[in-house]
Amino acid sequence: MPNAKEFWAIYLSIAISYLGVGLVAPLIAIVLSEHGENSFMIGLTGTTMFAAFTVASFPIGATTDRLGPKRVLVGGLVVYGVSIFLFAFIKDTWLFFVVRAIEGVGGAAISVATETMVNKLSGPNERARRMSHYALSVGIGWAVGPLLGTLLYSVRPELPFISCCALSLLAAILAATFIHDPGSNSHHVAGIFSVLSRRLIVPVSAGALYGFMMSSLVTLFPLYLRLQPGLNVTAIAMGAIITAVIAGTIVSQVPIGRAADRFGKRRTLLAATTLLCGVFALMSFHTDWRAFIATGAVVGALAGCLYPIGLAILGGVVSIERLGAATSLFSLAFGVGSLIGPSLSGLAMVNLGNEWLFYLPSMLTAVFVIELIILNGVRPTSAPRSNAVSRGSAQ
Repeated sequence: MPNAKEFWAIYLSIAISYLGVGLVAPLIAIVLSEHGENSFMIGLTGTTMFAAFTVASFPIGATTDRLGPKRVLVGGLVVYGVSIFLFAFIKDTWLFFVVRAIEGVGGAAISVATETMVNKLSGPNERARRMSHYALSVGIGWAVGPLLGTLLYSVRPELPFISCCALSLLAAILAATFIHDPGSNSHHVAGIFSVLSRRLIVPVSAGALYGFMMSSLVTLFPLYLRLQPGLNVTAIAMGAIITAVIAGTIVSQVPIGRAADRFGKRRTLLAATTLLCGVFALMSFHTDWRAFIATGAVVGALAGCLYPIGLAILGGVVSIERLGAATSLFSLAFGVGSLIGPSLSGLAMVNLGNEWLFYLPSMLTAVFVIELIILNGVRPTSAPRSNAVSRGSAQ
């Protein structure tokens, strides 16, 4: 097993990278809104980014197996940083679509590489905990980003985008210097659909649901706060709300990861998503922006378990030789959910009302809860990686 320093090198690189993400993600909607675009067009740019993320998952999964995740991670960080840098200077809306597509390719490389790496390096009885630490590092980087980004934007609009690029390049240097590549599977490269089976329904659905929620809320929540009558949200207040969501994710990650390893990953998901369904419905009734600080933190805490626990379940039911392809399938599901989220939510907001930004994820979460209840008895049936993994990967 690897030294703990290997994991901390991965976590530090991703935390720095997502600090940059948090700097600029809420600002893209604001910039486009100032250009006169409506919520549907803003949502469509988010869809473009996640469409590129989804399509790129196919070749990136195979490339990760062939070259090893480290090289893919470093390349993805560079591509992502350069794309964000371009946002500081483009003015035409069509260029936003182009640059968001490039951003999606870089994001896919970062996600597939790091998730494959953590799953490969983790033992079966610590997988949920390691994945929760991965999600925690993402959350820590993201938590500082929104408030800092809005402050930098008020000083000079280009500054947060330039800062994000610099942080991504710094993360690439750290990854290239300190992370040891766990190796490739050059003699066994599985296709992305070769791992499709009934036992992957739950983790793949978790990835799709999280993608839908994350993409639609990150893309359109800042606009919702501006459009909803009576909220009177300033840029600083907006940053505080988004920071509260990420703070909830940070606080919950370690205890949820430990609970999932101890009490069962599916049981932990069932409890969290049942509560999440109700919280989303509650958010649609808020008339004071301060209420979003409390419910946003709860949403972050509950929704934050979908991604790491979903990946932990996935890592426990596929062989290590097929892990790259399985991770790509998870990323594909995340990408499909992310692809649908912004445009569908934006369209619903335009035609049915702004509150549908919360109604849609509430209904989808309820469907996921029903799926978990129905499939709770599903267990892996294929050959395990080894006897030790077979004993440790029971869900």
